Amino acid sequence: MGKELGLDKDGMQKHLRGKDYLADAMGQIMLNSISVMAGQMTFFYTNKVGMAAATVATLLLLAKIVDAVTDLFMGKIVDKTNTPEGKARPWLRRMIIPGALSIILLFTVPAGAGTFRYVYAFLTNIFASAICYTAIAVPYYTMMNYQTRSSEEKGKLGTFRAAVGYAVGVGLGIGLMPITGALGNDQKAWVILACCLSVISALGLLTAYRGTREIYHDDEEMSAKEASTSIVRGIGILIHNKYWIIITIFGVLMNIVYSVVMAAPIYYAQVVVGNQNFYSTVNTVNLIPSAIGFVTVSWIIRRCGLAKTAKYAALIGTAGAVLRFFFSSNPVMFLVTNAIITYATIPLISVLPAMVMNTAEVNMQKYGVRITGMTNASNSFVGKIGSGLGGSAIGWILAAGGYDAYAATGEVTGKVVGAVNVLNVYIPIVIFVVMALILFRYDLEERLPEIRRENDKKATDHPAEN
Repeated sequence: MGKELGLDKDGMQKHLRGKDYLADAMGQIMLNSISVMAGQMTFFYTNKVGMAAATVATLLLLAKIVDAVTDLFMGKIVDKTNTPEGKARPWLRRMIIPGALSIILLFTVPAGAGTFRYVYAFLTNIFASAICYTAIAVPYYTMMNYQTRSSEEKGKLGTFRAAVGYAVGVGLGIGLMPITGALGNDQKAWVILACCLSVISALGLLTAYRGTREIYHDDEEMSAKEASTSIVRGIGILIHNKYWIIITIFGVLMNIVYSVVMAAPIYYAQVVVGNQNFYSTVNTVNLIPSAIGFVTVSWIIRRCGLAKTAKYAALIGTAGAVLRFFFSSNPVMFLVTNAIITYATIPLISVLPAMVMNTAEVNMQKYGVRITGMTNASNSFVGKIGSGLGGSAIGWILAAGGYDAYAATGEVTGKVVGAVNVLNVYIPIVIFVVMALILFRYDLEERLPEIRRENDKKATDHPAEN
């Protein structure tokens, strides 16, 4: 059945059909529910629970640092996992209930608990991200390598996942304020929304588990070799893989800008526009570039490849961010430039998982092991560090500007407006420029066919289909 789909441009057999992409992408619902809601924690903690912005920013960054350490450990666990269901797929089933529970716990901060609120917030963020998100994301990203060896199909898997993940993000962006407002605009309203989201997320992860399969498997010798590779040895392999380092840095920057672009407009709406419902307008308008992005990105990847697609997207994002600089106080132009920036993020989030996956071939070339789980732990790692830095930057910059969540619009100072402009204008410009410079020095995609041929000659694993 797989042979009917033919070969990709690199001569690799294609296996996946539309239903396979859709089922696989459903796993992204829980991941993005956790990450998007965690990205709103600064606003929730400051505006709904009354916690200090600077303290919250530091707390969230500390949680992300702890969180990031767990990724490589989970990658090692995946590399050692061997079950009839596969190496990565079983973890989707195991994490359905814990993952759903973690979304709810984020918002159940005890009222009037004083300092304990910060302890509770820290621990629930650790549980949601360091434990649940990690134990879902690392095997989920790794599973891509066992579903197909085709870069074209990996790109499509990344695109479908990104589309579903982005739909979750935009949907929450559009509905967050109106829904919580309709439910009472208080902490209880956020808890109710989290409960509904947890149920939907659980069903999505169950669908991904039941609707996917691992086609490729390492033979016993290679499985034993990867299982015996210690975490220290694995880290040594990764830090000597320059392409893994490049993509990891690129991924951190991409997730910082994505986090800021998704979360900072709510403060633009509140401070500059004077109406926080403008945030819903921003996300509604973003549906147009999002749809265009996801419709066109697969075609662009086929024509240009993964790396060039990312380069062009970074340049488009730079153009949008620079244009916003000249019209930062104009709400209409904010919508226009945000649409441009939103379009630019679509290819970036679509190609990152496949670009990370391809760096495992360099591990195989140099050290005889792919350590796929540990390599792909960086997908989770960069998301956490990037979103952590992005979320913390929002809190720190707002605190430096003297932001007061309870101040009336007329009381907003120029310093606060300046802080909001730093978040919405200057940070995106700098990060998009740096990402473009990084990508122009990235040449793995051109070298990949030769590396794969070399690996095929000396590899001890011979993938077999079920």
